[in-house]
Amino acid sequence: PTGVGKTTTTAKLAARCVMRHGPEKLALITTDAYRIGGHEQLRIYGKILGVMVHSVKDEADLRIALKELRNKHTVLIDTIGMSQRDQMVTEQVAMLAGAGADVKRLLCLNATSTNETLNEVVRAYQGSGLHGCIMTKLDEAASIGNVLDVVIRQKLNLHYISNGQRVPEDLHLADRAMLVDRAFRGRRDAGNQFDDADLPLVMAHTGNVANDSSLRGVRLG
Repeated sequence: PTGVGKTTTTAKLAARCVMRHGPEKLALITTDAYRIGGHEQLRIYGKILGVMVHSVKDEADLRIALKELRNKHTVLIDTIGMSQRDQMVTEQVAMLAGAGADVKRLLCLNATSTNETLNEVVRAYQGSGLHGCIMTKLDEAASIGNVLDVVIRQKLNLHYISNGQRVPEDLHLADRAMLVDRAFRGRRDAGNQFDDADLPLVMAHTGNVANDSSLRGVRLG
């Protein structure tokens, strides 16, 4: 989706990888070859981290790039931002699925969005290769009830949470205790986030927030 912090989140993941393995083990790819200046932000981050950024425009380009980068420990792909209602979403998902490599897609979910919008986003981006999600903009959200509800009900693996613009400080592994506390703190403050009937779902649902095995980071090494 647009405006959810994809590029900044990609930079945070890249910084974590560089700190762990060194810049020579990482490559960055951007598919944002259409928007004027669309790839410049990632190139700036790449320059700071000492990592080459590759730009691709279609599936054929992506296949070539991934083949050339097959010896890298990690390749992060920053995709073009588009509305979940844009027909190009299907094309983008198909491009990643047909790239000829084990591409694991992580969906960025904006914690400030409504329940309806988040469900629409998940439906649009579901499909082969969806590995899980990253919860973004927690620092801007009055409550995380909506996004947490969608993660649980859609049975998404929640890998990271992002709560600011700092790279890489504001990216954290998902922590169930913090998330549940934050959700109910929002409910106490606003009084309209969860019905009492939803309490068992939040606390005991096996769909991924209350399950340790699902709150895990994408393996960077």
